[in-house]
Amino acid sequence: MEVIFMITLQVISVVFGLFMLYWIRVHFRRKHFSIYEYSGWMTIWLLFVYLAIFPQTVQGIIETMHISRVFDLLVIIALMIIVFLSMQNRIAIRRLEKKIEVLVRDRAIQHTKKEHEK
Repeated sequence: MEVIFMITLQVISVVFGLFMLYWIRVHFRRKHFSIYEYSGWMTIWLLFVYLAIFPQTVQGIIETMHISRVFDLLVIIALMIIVFLSMQNRIAIRRLEKKIEVLVRDRAIQHTKKEHEK
């Protein structure tokens, strides 16, 4: 029973990680991320997928930290949700920054044209 639970958790984690990789790629192509942000997030999510597939690579750390309770699992899931929401917020802020920049630029051009017409 425990093995089935662990495999299910691994599959869910891998699917979530792959979704996040896809999501980051889509938003990078839409210019919502700089190359540095894109590289950072891709590294984080590739590492996440790798650790989901090969959890034994950090077995020593897990044993040291005693991650084995349901509460720990809930905390991990909560962190996944928080990261997802944080990235959504970051993308929304980036879009707003770009819209404000365009708005300010257009108004400055209009203001300059009016000054030159006088």
